[in-house]
Amino acid sequence: KQLDLIISCIKCSSPSRAPHHLKQCFTTSSPSNAQPIDEQTLPRDRQRQYCPIRIGQRLVDRYKIVAKVGFGAYSTVWLARDERQAPTMSADYAAIKILVQDERANSPVTNELNVLRKLKECPSDHFAASVARLPSQFFEVEGPSGRRHHCIAAAPRGCSLWDLQDVFPERRMPHQLVANMVRGLLGYVTSQNVLRDLFNDEPFAIVEREEAAEPSVPVMDGDYPVYPSRRVLRRMSDLVGTPCLTDFGSARRASLAQTDWCMPDTHRAPEVLMGVPWGCQVDVWSNDIMYVLPVAVAQYISVLGPPPMWMVQESRNPHIRALFDDQGKHFMLRSKRRWSCEEPIPEFSLNEWVTAIPKGQDKEEFLRFIHRILVWEGLERATSTDLFAEEWTTSGFR
Repeated sequence: KQLDLIISCIKCSSPSRAPHHLKQCFTTSSPSNAQPIDEQTLPRDRQRQYCPIRIGQRLVDRYKIVAKVGFGAYSTVWLARDERQAPTMSADYAAIKILVQDERANSPVTNELNVLRKLKECPSDHFAASVARLPSQFFEVEGPSGRRHHCIAAAPRGCSLWDLQDVFPERRMPHQLVANMVRGLLGYVTSQNVLRDLFNDEPFAIVEREEAAEPSVPVMDGDYPVYPSRRVLRRMSDLVGTPCLTDFGSARRASLAQTDWCMPDTHRAPEVLMGVPWGCQVDVWSNDIMYVLPVAVAQYISVLGPPPMWMVQESRNPHIRALFDDQGKHFMLRSKRRWSCEEPIPEFSLNEWVTAIPKGQDKEEFLRFIHRILVWEGLERATSTDLFAEEWTTSGFR
């Protein structure tokens, strides 16, 4: 489970930073001297694994491809007209996620399929039916090399949180909106009346009409056509419904003894980074790390202070152990604020780092909220239930 705050089936984090995420491009045509777009921006070895799809193509004699609406390091996403509408689908449209060819047992492709199949088995009144983008159908298509590509059909959604930010000045969303989304995701365990998706078909019909009026021009990469993605959200009035969790390529089954390297670089919890056993508490870290993005141990130390000695001593990562002495203190070299690696330990406080919120009660509540999350030890981190009742998440409704 990832607690990214997502309102659509399209993630927009940079694929180079978070490989399993999806990214949207809003270009609708490609000039002759076009810069790399969508999949072309990824490493060449990754590009070779994509399945070539053309607008107008029919898949499994059911889905007619209307437009491309997103891509990621492990898939492309297409808006399609469902010519044999299923009861769970949004009217005549479906979102088709076409995965790269990767049959490794531990690959994000295999992992996402396994997680979604498990979620699909949940009863209709299970919380997953309300907060996760569940598939309506799994199928396969054959690529040019004869290899099969897994595909996931689901109800289409509106936009990502990333796109929604573009609507607001300086991309800063109002407190009440953010708090509402956070509560919607943190409160799913106890809430029995989570609003289901209420999206109507008009935004998707607009995409289809625009594609018909001004067809997207693909960039040919050898024999592979790379289409630019189209934007779904046009105006705030199009956005109706609740946040939806999506992209389960990095998900894990709940366990008390997980030890593998998981989570994208920009969301990695301290216990994973330190190479010690971790559990479901890493989800809460993912929820808050949207505000603070430490990308090295030095930055973790700057924000959280030095790690507990047991983390250093029990770390399975030899690179982590090499950075600390037997007492768990980081080695200092040449100056007071440098340690055994070349990355300096920054000197700043969270209070100084959070500049978007003016000084006052709202900022104090926000800082208390993230301080309950940004801790080294997962068992000391606030739970989703704790955060659901925090002043910052409830003050937006006062």
